[in-house]
Amino acid sequence: MNLVEENADARELAVRDYFARHLARMRPLEQLAKREQGYVASRLRADMRTVDMQETIREWEFKLHADYSVLGQILTYVALARKELDFRVVRGVVAAFTFSDEVALANEVMNLNIELVTLPEWMRGAGKVTGHSTGVSLPRIPQIAQPE
Repeated sequence: MNLVEENADARELAVRDYFARHLARMRPLEQLAKREQGYVASRLRADMRTVDMQETIREWEFKLHADYSVLGQILTYVALARKELDFRVVRGVVAAFTFSDEVALANEVMNLNIELVTLPEWMRGAGKVTGHSTGVSLPRIPQIAQPE
């Protein structure tokens, strides 16, 4: 892994940790089960696991920008969880600030049943993620001419 990938991973984890700490605000009907959810039959780990009031388990993957590669990742996590949990109801969730068009298209056309959660712009500060507006607009301060 190179330095750019390490920095992106660290920012993704910071955003995930912030989201997890504020899960009750973001997803009031879900409870955090675990961050870095591992599986018995694999060394892979989902970023987060939540459980809702109907006992639906959600395996989460956080990305700054989600492209087509995230689909294989989240589908693998869901399969591992279903097998390990005797085929309980498990849904995959991809949370990102932006998604490539192909992700939503593949999810819809292939009926993958993955939740795509667009993270709010203001949450970029949690991971020091740059590149887009934070949504905060600063007032324009007029210049006052100095007397000569």
